[in-house]
Amino acid sequence: MLQKIRDKATGWFAYIIIILIAIPFALWGLNEYFGGAGSLVAAEINGTEIPVRAYQQEFQQQRRQLAEMFGGRIPAGLIDDQQLRDNALQTLIRRELLAQLAQERGYGVSPRLVAEEIRAMEFFHENGQFDSARYQRVLAEQRLNKAQFEADVRYSLLLLQVEQSLGYAAFLTSADLQEYARLREQTRRVSYHTIAAAQFAQQVQIDEADIERHYQQHGQRFLRPERLRLAYLMLAPQDLEAHSEVTEEDLRRYYEQHTDRFASPEERRIRHIVLSAQADDAQAQIQAVRARIEAGESFAEVAQAVSQDPVSASRGGDLGFLARGDMDPALDVVSFTLPQGVISQPVQIGNTWQLIEVTEIRAPQREPLEAVRDEIMTDLRSRQVESRYIELTERLLTESFEQPLSLEPAADATGLEIAYTDWMTAQGGEDELATYPEIRRAAFSAEVLQYQRNSDLIDLPDGRSVVLRVHEHQPSAPRPLAEVQDEIRAQLADEKMSALAQQAADEVLQAIRASTPVSEAFATVPGDAVYSINMRRDTPDIASTLKQRIFSLPHPETEPQSDVVTLNNGDAVVLVLEQVEDGQVDSAALARYRNQLQNVYANLEAEAVLESLEQRAKIQIYRENL
Repeated sequence: MLQKIRDKATGWFAYIIIILIAIPFALWGLNEYFGGAGSLVAAEINGTEIPVRAYQQEFQQQRRQLAEMFGGRIPAGLIDDQQLRDNALQTLIRRELLAQLAQERGYGVSPRLVAEEIRAMEFFHENGQFDSARYQRVLAEQRLNKAQFEADVRYSLLLLQVEQSLGYAAFLTSADLQEYARLREQTRRVSYHTIAAAQFAQQVQIDEADIERHYQQHGQRFLRPERLRLAYLMLAPQDLEAHSEVTEEDLRRYYEQHTDRFASPEERRIRHIVLSAQADDAQAQIQAVRARIEAGESFAEVAQAVSQDPVSASRGGDLGFLARGDMDPALDVVSFTLPQGVISQPVQIGNTWQLIEVTEIRAPQREPLEAVRDEIMTDLRSRQVESRYIELTERLLTESFEQPLSLEPAADATGLEIAYTDWMTAQGGEDELATYPEIRRAAFSAEVLQYQRNSDLIDLPDGRSVVLRVHEHQPSAPRPLAEVQDEIRAQLADEKMSALAQQAADEVLQAIRASTPVSEAFATVPGDAVYSINMRRDTPDIASTLKQRIFSLPHPETEPQSDVVTLNNGDAVVLVLEQVEDGQVDSAALARYRNQLQNVYANLEAEAVLESLEQRAKIQIYRENL
């Protein structure tokens, strides 16, 4: 039970929850989903198309996030590249299913909630406060349209809202909670004796006949793997940066063409009073409030007394400095047409009546060229590199495809130099390129290996692109006995030593089950003995195989439970379970476990709904486009 909970808690749905909650990733991710649809379609969900470009963007984003967890690079062999691609596609499919469910059930996200979410994002803050100029600048640097970014945030909030509502259906009983806490806090008292396989080394003799017999019976295990060397062309953006040139004229032209980017927008400090529009006399009430202010009462004091906006009322209705687009569109229009110090007429916004006053105006200010010179230089260089990279990529793709039996034409067209790798197998190699699964997969594909063609363009996680072909190839072949005999001798010795350790442990176990005292039985064989220690599920420095068996043994009723466990290193362990004691859980621990289980059950409930949506949906995946 506990293991299933742990598996579910760290499974796919826990991963997508992290993605959905991490709304700031919309800066670099979801914009591609809405804005960059390419001509190819990756999948179709109930008639809605997901473009290949969105799939590629999601894959790269998940790969970057995984790489960041390991300091910038995913360890070789940690995860299968195709598995990550499949996960990216499933993420997009499930995201679309959630969006369709939201539309079907009438979910919505208000402009005010979107604005509050954006204002809470710390990378838009200066000195701990939301800064409109920084907001505009960050979006410009990421080449994002403001309206599109806000739509992306609204989309993320919508998906999060649906996901949370699915979790609310999860039901945790007190009995489930008590059972989980009982097992989680359980203590088991055990004695165990480890019989090391290595101590039987002197008793093991491996003769040449044993080695020969094993080699003949298991020759397929001793094959030299197929290997090859590659010729390749590599296009790296960083290599293009040294050839980019930006003139003073380029700088000034860019500065003049992007005046909005280098100017802080006009900001107005707004305060308002909010009353619900539900009452029949709501308009009369707001008129009466306005009359009080016109008669001389303080706007701030009246706001504190009557405003029904709990956030701003305590601050006298003050909303702080806001720029165009930071508010509800209707509130935006009034605030940026209202003279400073004038109380507006009652304005109906949504289901409220509001009075608005502009208390201070900050005029837009343009930063001087010298202050933004480095920023413009970086941007222009980046654009030049990007343009040149796209140009060379197109040439590389065209020539390597049209001349598939050689890299020479592509090298001549791009100016790139053909390079060569060291030997590699399908599992890896010493060469740096051999560490990339996508490189090995392409190199050993039928198109490249059997038909001797150039590969497709391969995008590496660090932004480099590669086209490759086979330069040298050596097929798989049996390794001679002389080369592997030491390896076989060591393997056979390990097996025999482990068998002797297991035999000795079985004899000790039989003695214990025949009522020989544990200490006396343990003393009959050499090794390390541990007597009557209390162990919990989270006790460290205990082999997982041993711990798993200890906590799977039945409770000792009239006599201790005993067994033998063989560890991964060949050692044998005789264990004796003497007592099981359920833990006493205080209220604080119980509350903590309740939160943990509630989250797990919510994830399971949401996962079940998503699986049901997938089963009922019409999903078409276009594998040929991926």
